[in-house]
Amino acid sequence: MLLAVLCLCFFSSTACYHLTPESEEHSTTLDYLRTTNKTVNALLEGKLEVKCVACEVFVETLQILVQLNASSSEIVSLITKACIILKIEDERVCSYITEEFRDEFVTVLFRLILHPTWLCYAAIGPSCGEPPDIFTFWNVTIPGNKPTGEPLVRPKDGLPTLKVVQLSDVHIDLQYTPWSVKKCGEPLCCRDGKGLKDDEAGFWGSMNAPCDIPLRTYKNALEFISQQIKPDVIFWTGDIPAHDVWKQSRADQLQHIQVTADLMSQYFPDTRVYPSLGNHESSPVDSFPPPGVTTDHLSNNWLNNFVQKVWSRWLPPESLSTIGYAGYYAVQYSERLRIISLNTQYCDNLNFWLYLNNRDPANMLAWLVAELSWAEGAGVKVIILGHIPTGRSDCMKAFSWNYYRIIDRFESTVVGQYMGHTHQDHFSMMYSEEPDHHPTAFQFISPSLTTYSNLRPSIRVYTLDGIHRKSTFRPLKSETWLLDLDRANEKNETVWELEYDSQSAYNMTWLVPDTMHQLYKTFQQDRGFFEKTFWKFKFHDQPNMPCDDNCYRNNLCEMITGRSRDPNICKDISLDKQEEFFLRHNMC
Repeated sequence: MLLAVLCLCFFSSTACYHLTPESEEHSTTLDYLRTTNKTVNALLEGKLEVKCVACEVFVETLQILVQLNASSSEIVSLITKACIILKIEDERVCSYITEEFRDEFVTVLFRLILHPTWLCYAAIGPSCGEPPDIFTFWNVTIPGNKPTGEPLVRPKDGLPTLKVVQLSDVHIDLQYTPWSVKKCGEPLCCRDGKGLKDDEAGFWGSMNAPCDIPLRTYKNALEFISQQIKPDVIFWTGDIPAHDVWKQSRADQLQHIQVTADLMSQYFPDTRVYPSLGNHESSPVDSFPPPGVTTDHLSNNWLNNFVQKVWSRWLPPESLSTIGYAGYYAVQYSERLRIISLNTQYCDNLNFWLYLNNRDPANMLAWLVAELSWAEGAGVKVIILGHIPTGRSDCMKAFSWNYYRIIDRFESTVVGQYMGHTHQDHFSMMYSEEPDHHPTAFQFISPSLTTYSNLRPSIRVYTLDGIHRKSTFRPLKSETWLLDLDRANEKNETVWELEYDSQSAYNMTWLVPDTMHQLYKTFQQDRGFFEKTFWKFKFHDQPNMPCDDNCYRNNLCEMITGRSRDPNICKDISLDKQEEFFLRHNMC
């Protein structure tokens, strides 16, 4: 209790002046300060790090300031000082990031008292404990009468196919500077100064450092894809801007979107491109207020209207209205195939607008149910694109569980799900409810084009069952291609290499829920095979990346976790500590 009082008085003399025993605010303040005792007890019991305790004290102090009607400047000042003292980032980054989030922080904090663990989990990470579920669960209406699906039969060889490229998490840095310092101590480097021999940014990109890729590397990837892969379709699943999240303006974000879209059109003038929004497209990062927020400096109309215009080069007019509304859309690819692109930032647990109301934001899941119901009745198959995988803890529980139910209900209609966000190469299974519990679907989670952090630039390619009388539109094969970055930087030769394909690596003739479940069972039964294939491919065979027993069990758990924050999914896997192997920086 004393910690929070001292913190309050130190950071806000005005608030401390008003904190008198006779004041109404004094009683309210004591209610907040009582929670500090619980935090200190957790520290003494070894359940929390000192940094987490300090963070929770700061948050409690922040809530007192809100109750005392402190000014937005006082609130931002406290957040900045907390960021610096807790060493979340350096002073320069802390100053910029709090100004970046000023409007969102103030608006949300004045309307909602958040549990301190939520904000400390967001700022510092899982070491501060699992945040409590403060949201009321809700259910979207899903029709009954689920049809009995016919057994899937692999198409015969020789039938038409579709070549699909998935580009995800490109993270272009328009300020990338070759031979600059690549380990600068900030969330994004390779921009300033002159690096030493072992610490200078490469011409084509940099490994072992928090750096995104220069525009030339993106252009080279497009050139390779256009000349060697020659796709029929491109799925572009979000995150275009760089990781300089502490000082991004709306104009910066729009410039990245415009430049990359223009290059995409230049290299693929006649190819169908289907984009999705990523959490980095907004400014501030992760900020996606629902359509009901219409105030200019708070709403996302600036972003939705812009991508509606930019994406119109690839999409028909009838698909554009929902983009302008909330950044999602549906488009008919062929007579029997429809593409749906979701704005998965409406389940992002770092989208603080959802703390005010997370009940089916923008009615997107209700709209998805309507789309899938129509497709089912019309005999049309559906591919779903998005950015954040819906089974990860990044995705809010109620959204994730509702989405899981939707996929279960429409398992005969949804033939593919393509996500990104983690920068890694993996997948996530979905199953029907008990007692059957059969595999209903899975999500491909594509590796990133950016090197951030310490990953080779990657391109994912799929061969789908193509357009014919009995087409399933299911994937027959996947491939991952990598840029040899060392060779590119040393010899100025850009060579893209096939890392692996699913047929050769896993002996799989096609990729459907049953075969992916069998792959999971193989990994469960043969750890050596898991380490030689999946673990190697997930991080592109990074050196010094051993996988101990807990790592192995956590990866098995990840493979079957298609529903966020479900304590029962991995009950049969003995976990010492559940982790998600997501290379994510504090400010990402």
